[in-house]
Amino acid sequence: MNRFSCGPLAGRVAALAVALLLSACASVGPDPVVQQAPFPPVTASSRSDTGSPSGQVPSRPTQDSKAKAPLAQSPKAPQSSPTADAGVAGPKNLMVRVQRGFGMPELPSSLVDSHIRRFLNKPEYLERVFERGGRYLHHIVEEVEARGLPTELALLPIVESAFNPQATSSAKAAGLWQFIPSTGRAFNLSQSWWQDERRDIIESTRAALDYLQKIYALQGDDWFLALASYNWGEGAVSRAIKRNKARKKPTDYLSLKMPKETRHYVPQLIALRNLLRDPEKYGLRLPFVEDRPYFAVLDKSQSMDLALAAELAELSVADFKALNPHLNRPVITVSRTSRIVLPVEAVQTYHENLKIWLESGLPLVTWQPYTLRKGDSLAKLAKTSGVSVQDLVKANGLKNGTTSLLPGSSILAPIAVQDHQPAIETTLARFPGAKTIEHVHLPAKIYRVKKSDTLSKIARRFDVSVSDIRRLNKLSGNVKVGMRLIIRPAETKVLVTDAQGRRSYR
Repeated sequence: MNRFSCGPLAGRVAALAVALLLSACASVGPDPVVQQAPFPPVTASSRSDTGSPSGQVPSRPTQDSKAKAPLAQSPKAPQSSPTADAGVAGPKNLMVRVQRGFGMPELPSSLVDSHIRRFLNKPEYLERVFERGGRYLHHIVEEVEARGLPTELALLPIVESAFNPQATSSAKAAGLWQFIPSTGRAFNLSQSWWQDERRDIIESTRAALDYLQKIYALQGDDWFLALASYNWGEGAVSRAIKRNKARKKPTDYLSLKMPKETRHYVPQLIALRNLLRDPEKYGLRLPFVEDRPYFAVLDKSQSMDLALAAELAELSVADFKALNPHLNRPVITVSRTSRIVLPVEAVQTYHENLKIWLESGLPLVTWQPYTLRKGDSLAKLAKTSGVSVQDLVKANGLKNGTTSLLPGSSILAPIAVQDHQPAIETTLARFPGAKTIEHVHLPAKIYRVKKSDTLSKIARRFDVSVSDIRRLNKLSGNVKVGMRLIIRPAETKVLVTDAQGRRSYR
C-alpha cells in the first residue's frame, strides 16, 4: 500500500484528485526493502524536526526510531549484542566486523589509560556518539575494508567530530573528518555557496581515506605518525622527525615534540579501540549497529526544494539533513548535485510520492533567485512569502535580519508558483549565490603618534597625503608623540558582498 496516499494528505497533495490517488494505490506494490529490520539507533535530538525553512512544504510525522542498544556501563553482568558468532538468530552487529579488522599496534602511553578512564566516566557520551554515527558507520567500514586498511580508522570521526557532520572547528575545519578548506580542495572536495563537500558523508570519507593512505606511505608505513600528520600536518611531523634525527633522538610518535592536541590525538583513538576490542574487561557491552547499509544514493534529474525532498521521503528536515549535510541552501539544484542520500527504508516511499507529485503538476521548486527592487526589504519579503526573516537570513547565509539591503541585491526567496516551471533549472544554474548591497558606516581611522614619527612617514604608511592629514586635524605645525591623528574620517559607503564573501566598496 502506498503510505503517502493512504495516510492524511498534507498541503498541496490534498488537492490531488481522488482518481489519481486511487490509481497510484493500485499501481504501486510493496517493496521488500521496507520490510527489513530496523536501522541503527538514532538520538531523539537528531530526529527532531526543525521544520521547513521555506514554510511552503507541510511536514508529516516521521516514523519512530526502533531498536536502541547503545554502549552502556554494566558493572555486574556485561551483555553483548547478538552476533552471528554467538549463534544468536537476528541481525549481525557491524561492530564485530570492526573488532576483527583492528590492526594498529599497541601504544605504550599513560595517555591511553587516561582517555579510557575519561570515556568510562562518561558512558553517555559514547552512547550519543554511536547513536549518531550509526547512520554513517556501515559506509565508512565498507570503504575502509575495501582498501585493506585497519578498522581503527572507522573510529577516527569520533575523535575528529563525534560523528557530527555539522561540526566546525576554530580553524574552519568541517565535517565528520574535519577537513580545513585548503586540504579539502587538494582532495577535490567542492566548497561553494551552494554546498560544502567537506560535510558530504560519501565524498569526505573518500577524501579522508585517500589522505590517510598518502601520509601513511609518506611516514614510512607508520600509522601513528600518519595520524599525527592528519591532525598536525605532514610538513610539521616531517620537520619534527628531522629535528630528532639531527639530535640523534628516536623518531617514533611518542618521541616527537608536538602540540598538546596532537599528543592526545592518537591515544584517544587507541583508547577507543581498546574499549571496543574488549568491552567486557571494562564493564561495557559492545554497541550495536546493524551490519547492513543504512542509506542509499538516489540520482535525480530535476532541482527540488530541500524540504519537499524530505517530505516526499516522509522524513523530518533534520533527518534529511543528517544524510545530506553538505547542502547549504533550501533548494537542491541539479546543476550542482545530481544525487540525494536517503535511508534505505525511505527509498520506495520517496519514489512513490515523487510519482504522485509529478503527475499532479505541482512545482518542485519554490525557492528561487530574487533581485530586490526599490521598496523591498527582508521583512517585506518574509511577510509576502509566509516565512520568517530568520528563514531568509539562514537560507542565504546572511549575518542578520536587521541589514537594510539595497535594490540590486540578489537572494533566494520562496516565490508563490502554481506549477512546475522548466525554466527554473536555467535560472538556478546561472545563480552563483546571494549578492548583497548595503550601506555600511565606517568609523574614523585614528592613529597615535609614536617616537620618530613624522607626517610624511605617517602619510606613506596609510597611503594618504600630508595635506589631507593636516586638513582633517587642523594641524599647522609638526606632530608630537602621543598625539591622536584622524587618518580617515568616518563615512558611509555602499558595500557589495558576493557569494564567495568578496567585499568591495562603491
